[in-house]
Amino acid sequence: MFTLKQLEALYWVATLGSFEAAASYLNLTQSTISKRIAELEAGFASPLFDRTLRQSVLTPQGNDVRDIAEQMLRLHDRLKLTARSVSTPLKFRLGVSDLVAISLLPELLATIVERYPGISLEPEIDLTKGLLERLNDRKIDFVICPRLLQHPQFINRRLGEIELVWMCSPKINNSDRVLTNDELLKYPLLIQSAGSILRPILHDVIDNPKLPFTKTISCNNMAALAELATFGLGITILPKAFFSKYIADGRLRILDTELKLPNLEYFITYRNDYHSVFFEEIAQLSMELVVNTALGEDHTISNEEGIV
Repeated sequence: MFTLKQLEALYWVATLGSFEAAASYLNLTQSTISKRIAELEAGFASPLFDRTLRQSVLTPQGNDVRDIAEQMLRLHDRLKLTARSVSTPLKFRLGVSDLVAISLLPELLATIVERYPGISLEPEIDLTKGLLERLNDRKIDFVICPRLLQHPQFINRRLGEIELVWMCSPKINNSDRVLTNDELLKYPLLIQSAGSILRPILHDVIDNPKLPFTKTISCNNMAALAELATFGLGITILPKAFFSKYIADGRLRILDTELKLPNLEYFITYRNDYHSVFFEEIAQLSMELVVNTALGEDHTISNEEGIV
């Protein structure tokens, strides 16, 4: 008799590439994974893994079993949903960008712990590129960042849209008039480094040869850029909602300029092949919490629901 746990072990060994990685993901010992695989293989006339190789590679029959295992795990998730019961992972690996980390993340983690006692949380903070690479490599499960992965194995939900504005310290400009492009170019530019999602979004502004800023300082953290700007080191581009406190206490001010900026969209992205019901609940929770953060208070982000 085959069990769901045996099929789960095979699926994750095949997906993650090793018994060790599967054991870590499922929060089990490697010996437990090996035992479940052995019990599963005992029901077949030939091995499911090619053991002549250093990596855990499935045989042709093993690939057939993996496909069946994936279908059964998805059906198990659907059954949980029908019973209005969520299949909760023992470990939740959540990746967010730095702006989400300083706004939504604390309340989100606190709510997850309250709703799902015993769950182990592993939050990661990184640039968008790194987060999506780790999600694609199955090193994290769920991502909130300003970009998405267009692939059938991922579900994307639009979290909202954030207004980007020019900011600086009142020390270097305290005028309410509209700055021309020539006037703007006289200030040093504080901007995120090349790995940031803002670089391609703002390409026509910050990498435009027709807009030669006299000096630029690059940094991979927006909070650090805001602090640099408060010291009067230059002008910068920041999401208005996240840095409204800097404006309220007078450390930064918004510059009115001829050079207009695009808005920045945020997305929730997660896999649809495992614990999809749980991930859907976390996505919905994130969208609800947005209303109570600086995002919702500033009214510059819309949490219109929908699959992308």
